[in-house]
Amino acid sequence: MEAKGGSPNADRLKGNSEFELQEAQGLSDAAPVIAQSNPVSASQKQLQRHNSHYEVVIGMPENDEVELMDPISPEDQVPVEFSGVNAWVPVGLGAPSIFAQATALFKKKKDSKPQFRQIMHHLSGYCLPGELLAMMGPSGSSKTSLMSVIGGRTPKLVKAEATSILYKGKALNKAIKRTIGYVLQDDLLHESLTVFEVLYYAAMLRLPRKMTKQQKVNRVNTVMKALGLMKCKDTIVGGFFRRGISGGERKRVSVGHELLINPAVLMLDEPTSGLDSTTAMHLVETLRKLASGGRAIITTIHQPSSRLYTMLDKLLLLSEGHAMFYGKATAAAEWFHHLGYTMPYGISMSDFILDLASGDVYTKKLDGEASRKHLIACADRYLVAHPQGYTTETGVTETDLGRDLWTSAQSRRTLDDHRAAMSSRRSLEAVRDSQLSGKNAAGTSSGTGSASDLESGLKAQTGDSQPLKKGLLSRFRGHTKDTSTQGDSRGYGASYLMQVRYLFQRSLKTRRFETLNTQDVIQYVVVGVLAGLFWLQKGQSNVTSEARNVTGLVFFEMFFLALRAMLGALFTFATEFKMLLKERASGMYKLSAFYFARTGTDLPKQVTVPTIFIILIYFLGGLRYNAGAFFANWAAVMLVQLTAEGLGLLIGATITFPKTAQTIASVTALGMTLVAGFFVQGIHSWISWLKYLSFVFYGYNTVIKIEFAGRTLYNCGLANPSNPQDRPDICTPVSGSTLQTALGFSRNPNEWNWEVLALIAMLFFFRVLVYIALRIRTKAKVR
Repeated sequence: MEAKGGSPNADRLKGNSEFELQEAQGLSDAAPVIAQSNPVSASQKQLQRHNSHYEVVIGMPENDEVELMDPISPEDQVPVEFSGVNAWVPVGLGAPSIFAQATALFKKKKDSKPQFRQIMHHLSGYCLPGELLAMMGPSGSSKTSLMSVIGGRTPKLVKAEATSILYKGKALNKAIKRTIGYVLQDDLLHESLTVFEVLYYAAMLRLPRKMTKQQKVNRVNTVMKALGLMKCKDTIVGGFFRRGISGGERKRVSVGHELLINPAVLMLDEPTSGLDSTTAMHLVETLRKLASGGRAIITTIHQPSSRLYTMLDKLLLLSEGHAMFYGKATAAAEWFHHLGYTMPYGISMSDFILDLASGDVYTKKLDGEASRKHLIACADRYLVAHPQGYTTETGVTETDLGRDLWTSAQSRRTLDDHRAAMSSRRSLEAVRDSQLSGKNAAGTSSGTGSASDLESGLKAQTGDSQPLKKGLLSRFRGHTKDTSTQGDSRGYGASYLMQVRYLFQRSLKTRRFETLNTQDVIQYVVVGVLAGLFWLQKGQSNVTSEARNVTGLVFFEMFFLALRAMLGALFTFATEFKMLLKERASGMYKLSAFYFARTGTDLPKQVTVPTIFIILIYFLGGLRYNAGAFFANWAAVMLVQLTAEGLGLLIGATITFPKTAQTIASVTALGMTLVAGFFVQGIHSWISWLKYLSFVFYGYNTVIKIEFAGRTLYNCGLANPSNPQDRPDICTPVSGSTLQTALGFSRNPNEWNWEVLALIAMLFFFRVLVYIALRIRTKAKVR
């Protein structure tokens, strides 16, 4: 077969294959076993001999720091197995417009069913302790999706199913998830914390309670030494607007975050993305050493360099959700050589197999897409009989692949027909699971079982397929030896109160550049001074005409702070939502602990700077010079502000899109303001009930009562004497209900201030709804 490239490598791919597909005769009778073929081309051998004359060693220097990490004891090592993984995603994702949603209501019921596209097809594999399994493939080949399914972090929109996903023979549960290290592709780190602080708070929250604080700090130092982070331990992580550590150091901090728990299983999604080749090599070398300590390490990787590729133990090559190769990484060249696709001289192994997975390599008989499907079908057929994957020892025979997969495209069975062969394997694993559940239900040990009973069950499914039966039997026995796990009895690393404490401390430090910042202080001071000058000493007048100006002053004082708090709260959780999902998936803390700590850290900012604004407004505007009235006014405005903040938190926690949240918040605030009784009095009865849903209504009436309760004003018409009480000829005293009528208040200022209770009730009501919304959203994102 002559391999050709549909990419820039096309010319180099020509003529490098050492045999062709036999279109008419099938396989040669003289070569029923092809496993002994040498996959290395002559040009590659010449290059190896040429390089052997030099004494230059290309690689990373020896680094024994990783050896500081304690190895995993044999009884705590965890093999990972996944089989029969399938997944679908809905077609046409996105936020439909209101018009589209309305139109959908009139469609027929059969048309309203969601359409799904399959993104993973019967993927299987395993990773033993001490191994580094890499998942490779072009963009969109479902590497990250498969990783999330295996790690128990499947997005809600992804519909996934699997025959089994086992950790040391047990299904994944919350306790096991807390013992798994999972590093996301995006380095989700608090930008305002130093490297030590990031790892310190993670250690306090994740490490077992039986460890002392000093032991946890020692673990942090050990991890930093192992990953070479000691030189930047006191440097902030930084981000786009604030310079901090480098990209490679950020990635190592993310890895260290998971290494704190000394996991037996470590999963990493694209750990080398965005790194230069040397930094990526150093990182993978670190992973290789961590794996040698008895850890099972699974990683996705896009396009590793040649040096990096040689450090991988096993490879799962994906192509549009199908497995194109699974087995020993260094045996991939031999596998594709057996199939007639020899790696040409001049390109790296990773480039070659990615070209194959992308359908960019073709032959005389098959174009690029046909070649891709042909290779997938060959891999499927082989993995049915050899679930352990391809190694140089197993080889490839005609029986393994089937003559129909080696003949021409016209005589080959379709890929969909070949998928039916996988059902036998899934049925066998179902037999194994039923055997386990039956033993457990009867109260017997799961580690014991009749081999003869098992073999009889397997025979009913496999017939006389001895290799398949033998492989599944050994895997069954391997799983039933030990089904216990250390994670079953492990809860949260810190008690509830300690969770709140450390999260509160961490949240304060993440806002070290935000709390009491200069811009906020300037804004509040400038607005407060301007408003105070506009209403300069208006509150000291006892004339009703000036009292109307005072109502505008107290309304502005209350509403400015409330609106600013409401709009500012919209993005409180949006900026930390991904971090919340990540840490909750790792079992670091309870959601309620995060909620109390996070909202508690906003109190200093919500109290200190607004207090400056209130003082300026109050005394420049000449409101009642009475200590009781001042503190009552301050408390009422603070209560309104916190209630408005709660409503903003609720909208932000419920609405996903920021622009939509801003629109809803603006409309809500405007509506509540219009029915508060300041702009419009005497609203029609059929709509006036809306005011009881407005916190602005309750807040406005509260500050009005504080300012005018027990006061006597004078109605002097158009006159404005300085001492109206001395001018009975032109001024008429008004108070109580008369004052209510004169100023157009909706409530008598001398009545009991029950509006405060309504504000307190709304404050707690909004906060409870925020917690419920967060719980629903965190559950909806990850299953």
